[in-house]
This record gives sequence, structure tokens and C-alpha cells, in this order.
Amino acid sequence: MKILVTGTAGFIGSSLAIKLLERGDEVIGLDNVNDYYDVNLKEARLERVKAFDRFTEIRASLEDRTTVEHVFKEHQPERVVHLAAQAGVRYSLENPHAYID
Repeated sequence: MKILVTGTAGFIGSSLAIKLLERGDEVIGLDNVNDYYDVNLKEARLERVKAFDRFTEIRASLEDRTTVEHVFKEHQPERVVHLAAQAGVRYSLENPHAYID
């Protein structure tokens, strides 16, 4: 099955992507890899996922409607697991638009 997973640089998203790939699914991973917390940690998670041939990485923000539409048109995922999120309660109070834009 072809599955789009958002938030694949995160702990849960990368773990899920690996489990799906291990069971034989094809995964399209979408993440903006922002710098809210350690980008090196996110890159390390992505390296584990990129070890699988059936993984396609797309670096983009969900706010980029044109790219998101292109992903659906080009890859035609059968399922979507939306795990992308902006972490941090304190940050949400300081920068509320980061959560709603």
C-alpha cells in the first residue's frame, strides 16, 4: 500500500514510517524539518527511514498548498497518516501563528 506520512522527521512519524516499510508498504514522507529543536536529530531519524528503497522524502511545509497538491497528484497515496505538528506549549503562546498558518 502507498501511504503518505506527514511528520516523518519526528519521533513518532519516523517510527511509524519504518514499521510500514518493514511490512512492505511504500511510504511518502513529508516534513519541513524545521529548526524548533535539534535538526541533527531529525536528520538522523530520516537517515534511518531513507535506508529503505520504498521511501520517498519530500521536504515541504503543509502550508505549501501547491507542493501538497503536487504530492497527491504525483504519488496518489492510498492512505494518509497525519503526524506533522509544531511542538512546544511555550512556543505556541509566543508564536501562535506557527500553529494556525
